[in-house]
Amino acid sequence: MKKRTLPRLLPTLVCLVSSPLWADQFHYHNLVVGERAMGLGGAFCAVADDASGLIYNPAGIAFALSNDITGSANAFYRKTITYKKTIGNGDFVERSGGTLAPFFGGLQKMDSTIPGMAVAFGLYSIDSELKDQDDLIVDVGGLERFHRTANIRSATTGLGMAAAKRVLPNLSLGLSLSYLMIDELVQEYQDVQYKNGIFLTQNYRTQLTGGALELGLGTQYAFGTWSFGLNVRLRSLQNDGYQVGLDLRTNNNGNGGAGENRRTQTKIEVDDALGAIPTEVRMGTAWFPSATFLWTFDVIHHTAAKSDVLELFNRGAVTNFATGAEYYITPSIPVRAGIFTNYDTRPEVVTGKLGQQDHIDYMGYSLFFGWVQPNSQVAGGVVLQSGEGKAQKIQGSAIQTVEAQSYTFAISATHSF
Repeated sequence: MKKRTLPRLLPTLVCLVSSPLWADQFHYHNLVVGERAMGLGGAFCAVADDASGLIYNPAGIAFALSNDITGSANAFYRKTITYKKTIGNGDFVERSGGTLAPFFGGLQKMDSTIPGMAVAFGLYSIDSELKDQDDLIVDVGGLERFHRTANIRSATTGLGMAAAKRVLPNLSLGLSLSYLMIDELVQEYQDVQYKNGIFLTQNYRTQLTGGALELGLGTQYAFGTWSFGLNVRLRSLQNDGYQVGLDLRTNNNGNGGAGENRRTQTKIEVDDALGAIPTEVRMGTAWFPSATFLWTFDVIHHTAAKSDVLELFNRGAVTNFATGAEYYITPSIPVRAGIFTNYDTRPEVVTGKLGQQDHIDYMGYSLFFGWVQPNSQVAGGVVLQSGEGKAQKIQGSAIQTVEAQSYTFAISATHSF
């Protein structure tokens, strides 16, 4: 592929409303995965005693009580981002959604051959977006007609294995190895016509692909009614590419009036667009005061990542938090609730700059109910996220307030043997 530096090109590839150049590489808590972890808001590092320990802390699987096969599905997902007073006094709304299976995995205890040993595998999604949008706005100020269609298909998927061993009755060490696959496709068409005769049409397409190896190193220590966990996920980008295609037609002469029709076609291919994938350090604690109650708390830090090729993929360091609680209403019915943050890694939007990316910080909430039997359990519930921030959705220096919401209805099932 051809490698080029694009310091100023991409911010100019807009019509009235900026194109989304990616699905979401700038938030790290978009999907909460794992059977119990979903209900706990992702605060699972100091527990991690099922197959999802592959993600949260591989050392936790050494404390698993049984072998199991587990799977979960987001049965219904919707996300809405509202840009306030973007076109005239009207709001502009973007919607996306879809269904997916965020986690499938299994855990096998190896005590019969290696005491204190356990292994696990998992196929999981850490980000996914599906968007099909068609917007039509007419007769707003000097705007005669604005038509926009947007289509996004994106997923970041991992496939991995983990192994752990209790080196002491209350201390375990764990190791995980995964391969991450990134595939994000954005296609957009915009048609803008002004009352003064100026028009602009744009066909725009981007695709980001990549693969990375991820090594997880974890430990877990239990003391009395408390448990502590630490997991470091080191990632090495193996390959990535970013393609941009643009077909632009306009009669704007650049002086506020209409001139002769012009057409611009651009196709660019870029290697090493992401530059790097951040390292994740997760620390957690859990409190088990009784057989019916559990409280967990995680701190999750991601290092900064800088692209030497495309500034738009730069991500700052960020620290998120998650806490959750589990309570057994009856011996068969647990309820789980969690709260977590999902902060943006892009710079804050400030007055006086052009071409700035959105910055939206989210708070998330989860609530799940389960049904537990000796050899199986099922759970279902909802994960809500609400965000606020700033954006420059239209070309120019105007800054818009942004409100965002997402909700996911999810189910999971586990069979123990």
